[in-house]
Amino acid sequence: MSGVRTGAISILLLRCALLAALAAWFLPATDAGAELVDRVVASVNNDVITLSELQQAVAFNRAVAGAGAGTQVERETLEGIINRKLLVQEAARLGFVEVSKADVDAERERIRTRIGSDEAYRAFLAQARLTEAQLDRMLGERLLVERFIQKKIGLLVRISHDEAESYFREHAEQFKGMRFPEAQPQIMAKLTAERAGKQLDQYLADVRSRAEIRVNPLGDE
Repeated sequence: MSGVRTGAISILLLRCALLAALAAWFLPATDAGAELVDRVVASVNNDVITLSELQQAVAFNRAVAGAGAGTQVERETLEGIINRKLLVQEAARLGFVEVSKADVDAERERIRTRIGSDEAYRAFLAQARLTEAQLDRMLGERLLVERFIQKKIGLLVRISHDEAESYFREHAEQFKGMRFPEAQPQIMAKLTAERAGKQLDQYLADVRSRAEIRVNPLGDE
């Protein structure tokens, strides 16, 4: 079940950021000094989101997943940043997950390996408007949120053998020519992802109801 649950948590993070594919996990943070000159587009409790942070996130999403541009994309990306900040704040408040420098270094190396050559890696950073230090901060937050969700939500989304077998019987047309043991991993992944998504939606709704969130109009609003 651990592999299935990990896959479901990945889906949770995609839903959390409101963007498809890998870009949903990667929402960069700007340098602290930039807040002094940037326009603030939103605030989450005492944490501000600047225009440059939003623009950098949009650029990163475009670099890794070919995401589009425009006000609608900016709105969706901003909602993703707000959700990320809320989860980071919750993780810090509850304090039951940690991310070490070694964790971040290992994650960065996995990204470098996936991208390929050093030249391609440098081109990726340039296209995403990121320094390596900014990438490291972003990866640290990604890992923190991922582990927090696994701890907070993971135990609530277990699917029993009976539930999976019941689904198999009720949706037999989807599994023609298959016996239950063959279909079980697919069913478990689907049901776990659905339940995890609902749990995260409920948790985020609760966290947002207790948070002070202010959103300023974007450029053409």
